[in-house]
Amino acid sequence: MKLYHGSSTAIDKPDVTFNTGFSDLGQGFYLTDDPDVARARAQSRARVDGVPTGVVSVFEFNESAMEWVSRGANAPLPAPGDAPDPFGLRFESDFEGIVAWANYIKTCRKGRTAVPGLGEPAIVRAWIANDDIEMICSGFAPAEALAEFIDPATLVVQYCFRNQNVLDRLLAFISAESV
Repeated sequence: MKLYHGSSTAIDKPDVTFNTGFSDLGQGFYLTDDPDVARARAQSRARVDGVPTGVVSVFEFNESAMEWVSRGANAPLPAPGDAPDPFGLRFESDFEGIVAWANYIKTCRKGRTAVPGLGEPAIVRAWIANDDIEMICSGFAPAEALAEFIDPATLVVQYCFRNQNVLDRLLAFISAESV
């Protein structure tokens, strides 16, 4: 699958340690499967950085080469010691998955990214936070109160590669395009 990263410069050798770590899914290299979202992010970064154009870097990702642990109603967490190492974490589009996603973002923004009993995911596949998630993270409402109103079909998928070795193995740079 193709994934896209929007920035003010081309990124052909991503580095998972670049951001601060208090982001939605923790410290890592963020991508999306939506080229329009990456394009908008690139244009925004260009304005912030004071450069004339942004750049969308395109990567190939072999998602099936990663062992995944899912959060959601029909996806209980494996017992400690039974999780693959390294593992990817993804959230299902059911009520329980949405609640788990919202609560995970809330804890990541506090700098805590480990999954209790399993450790640190190498990759997280989730959605980009929306206004409902902002309300949950700000403490205006618990995740359980808003999750039923969140339609996963309207959300944009994002990936956060948090482990450099996994990123180097599974993500291949294809091209970069000025936008």
